[in-house]
Amino acid sequence: MLDFRTHDDSMGHPTPTIEISDSRHVVALAAGVPKMAAVPAGAQRVLISATADVWVQYGVAAALPTSDVLTGSAPELNPSARMVKGLSGLGLVSATDCLVNLCFYG
Repeated sequence: MLDFRTHDDSMGHPTPTIEISDSRHVVALAAGVPKMAAVPAGAQRVLISATADVWVQYGVAAALPTSDVLTGSAPELNPSARMVKGLSGLGLVSATDCLVNLCFYG
């Protein structure tokens, strides 16, 4: 699995460009139906994007929030990049049918 790296431009300045992930996954979600996505061995980071709003829970199944969650354990709405080292999976759920793209890095 490729590491998450940035590169220097022609002037030697760091750029926000990253390598193409060699561990790219798509998860198809049906409205209101949670799914678990396994974190591949060696993955330390994930970039997440989706075709609709997606709630993400780390290491456990996600539940679609329908009221206040004030315990500190609420799922996270539309995270972009997160550390996943040591996690076995990501819990995903959406209020609408959508596709979720997960790009993992070492």
